[in-house]
Amino acid sequence: MFLIWAILLGALIGWVSSVVTRTPTNEGILIDIAAGVLGSIPMAALLGNDTTLDSILAGGLGALIALGLLNLVRSRLRES
Repeated sequence: MFLIWAILLGALIGWVSSVVTRTPTNEGILIDIAAGVLGSIPMAALLGNDTTLDSILAGGLGALIALGLLNLVRSRLRES
């Protein structure tokens, strides 16, 4: 159950990131949500204990890291 909460938080963080960074296309929004989810799963599994709060915090941290890396790649691709 705790992993489900981490995935939902990752999707929420991905959606908020796309709103804040004003991602122009629907594909970009879906990529942000997917990056948030894909970042939250391993962090919640590795760092989260059997408590819900630990898994949510770890999943949120993983989502933020994944979205930061995604935005870094996007900015590098725009420059070149």
